[in-house]
Amino acid sequence: MHWYVQFKDPVRRSDDEPTIFEWAGGLPAFTRMTRLFYEKYVPQDPLLAPLFATMSADHPQRVAKWLAEVFCGPKSYSEEFGGYPRMLSQHIGKDLTEEQRTRWVTLLLQSAREAGLPNDAEFRSAFGAYIEWGSRLAVENSQTDARPPEHMPMPHWDWHTAAGPPGSRVSALAPPAPEEQAAIALPGEGEPVRFESHIKPLFRPMDKQSMSFAFDLWSYDDVGRHADAILAQLRAGTMPCDSAWPAERVDVFERWVETGKAR
Repeated sequence: MHWYVQFKDPVRRSDDEPTIFEWAGGLPAFTRMTRLFYEKYVPQDPLLAPLFATMSADHPQRVAKWLAEVFCGPKSYSEEFGGYPRMLSQHIGKDLTEEQRTRWVTLLLQSAREAGLPNDAEFRSAFGAYIEWGSRLAVENSQTDARPPEHMPMPHWDWHTAAGPPGSRVSALAPPAPEEQAAIALPGEGEPVRFESHIKPLFRPMDKQSMSFAFDLWSYDDVGRHADAILAQLRAGTMPCDSAWPAERVDVFERWVETGKAR
């Protein structure tokens, strides 16, 4: 009996295009692939075997669930293991090399072929694009001097996804933000809070860059339109992605929202 015997693929409406997860064959297909990879190829590979010598017995299943969730399947990895922070923790401090990354990609794609995942150009393009992108981030995040964001959401990859242009995300190897950021003058008690004077300076260039896929943090119109959602994330400590704002800065943003969002 397979460990995934009770798994059921999500029911899809007939007028929807299949997700990459569904087109691949669901969790059983990803599990066949990861088991081939970790049981057949990794143990005999001199570059990869040392990296996975102490992996848990269910590591292939965990990676299969990660990929399933990335490709718009069930959120099992997040629910069972903790999502992005858990995956990030598996790479911190490992100093992975480009040679190891290339071998990992090559053998995983070989495992996908052997496991019978679809061979059409569209699937291979989408699947390979994520494997390349994700493995490069893993190498970056694994370096000794890396400072990867701690609160990023799970990546989700569909037929229309691209990673974005160069510079559209904050690199884990980017230098620390300038210390002068901490010296931003906050408005005094009773002083009107204005976007240009008090709110815009709170957002660093790296914050603007990391959110550019959704809106412009230096735009009065964009921030005003998304103010409630931004405030919710600031309160939760999940924005910015690398560290939470001090309470006094959150209070300033909240004052700005509650007093009419003055320009």
